[in-house]
Amino acid sequence: MNIHQTLFLKKRFLEARHNIGFYLEEGLSVDLLEYLGDCLTRDVACDIFLSKLELQRIDSDVFLLNHLLKLRKLGAFIYSSESSKGPNKILCFKDYEIIYASTGSHESFAEIFINDKEFNQNLNFFKVQEPEYRVESDDITVEFLAESNTVCERTATKIFWEVTNATQVTIEGIGKVASSGQKTITFLNDTILRLKATDGSQKKIKSIKINTISEFKIEYEIQFRNPSSKEFVSMKESQYPGVFGIAKDYDIRLIWKTAHADKVNIRPFGFCENEGTHVFKSDGSIEINIEAKFRNITKSKKILIYSFPIPVFERKHIKINENILQKLKINIDDLRTQNLHFLKESDTNNFRDYMDKMYIKSKSLESALLKKMERADFKKFYERHSIPKLLKNRKSTLLNHFKSDVKIIDKIKSLSDYYD
Repeated sequence: MNIHQTLFLKKRFLEARHNIGFYLEEGLSVDLLEYLGDCLTRDVACDIFLSKLELQRIDSDVFLLNHLLKLRKLGAFIYSSESSKGPNKILCFKDYEIIYASTGSHESFAEIFINDKEFNQNLNFFKVQEPEYRVESDDITVEFLAESNTVCERTATKIFWEVTNATQVTIEGIGKVASSGQKTITFLNDTILRLKATDGSQKKIKSIKINTISEFKIEYEIQFRNPSSKEFVSMKESQYPGVFGIAKDYDIRLIWKTAHADKVNIRPFGFCENEGTHVFKSDGSIEINIEAKFRNITKSKKILIYSFPIPVFERKHIKINENILQKLKINIDDLRTQNLHFLKESDTNNFRDYMDKMYIKSKSLESALLKKMERADFKKFYERHSIPKLLKNRKSTLLNHFKSDVKIIDKIKSLSDYYD
């Protein structure tokens, strides 16, 4: 670790008010340990995660090992962590809000905020998976956790603690407590709880964060694959919430998101992820039920997708008789040649006369072209095969087919109004 990285981390350590999580693959120094010691004297909880290779190096360095173990006496927790699980060699997790990450190849650190996609991925480095490093029999040990780390506002949840080898245990905001116990607390907003256990000159500091959410809800979207662009586009609900209509054989995509849910069940698909997508065919009407549970709260959404038995829209390719194009064909080169000869053979040099004669010829050609179009009956042909007329015929066919089903008649009229 270079001096620029060390100074950057020192500043972050000094800014912390509640908690510092520190992950390092290699390069731990006495300077960094002293900076963490300053945090502990301010009762800032410190969790240190070191790679197994780094801990092996520290075992052979008595001077560095003694400084590391002093931090445990001051209140730190030290854990062994697997290395090479991610691109970042150094991570600093400050006050449960922001993670500073460095790959080791750059002097600067990237800031990863709680709403960034990479936040949860890097948060895995700060989850305890193994027991503490080099715990002695007389060391204070602390277990401090909550029934749930995410709760709805104004909802009660329990916290639990188990402390050994300590003569005094206090929880910030509660006061002195027994060495083990539990308590039910109602949280109005995000709260960080900090436990401090002491025994003479030895102490341990542990903190947990309880996140609160104002609303637990299910979000979803229904899309269909556009046959022209081959891309999925959003479908609009009918006049009834959660009810959609689509022609048969279209690809439909369901997108859902249920943040914070403990369990999600989507019938008839049976998925259990909090968010995801699923593509299926509209080969028949289907009812989809999304049910999500968060603690003791259950929410559900019902979606109805009606599939029409025949396509509402069809591609119509107008076939034009090739003879029509031949009859309408005009040879421009011949027209230019005729005008050139006319100018050369003319006995007068009056330009206006030339223009008048050319205008008369152009009007004559226009009249001849119109007559050819009338003989080919092109206008009647277009009117008979126009797109609006085809759509009206299709609508009429559908209304006649479903004349006994009022609901589907309403859907057809709604679709017709929408595309009109």
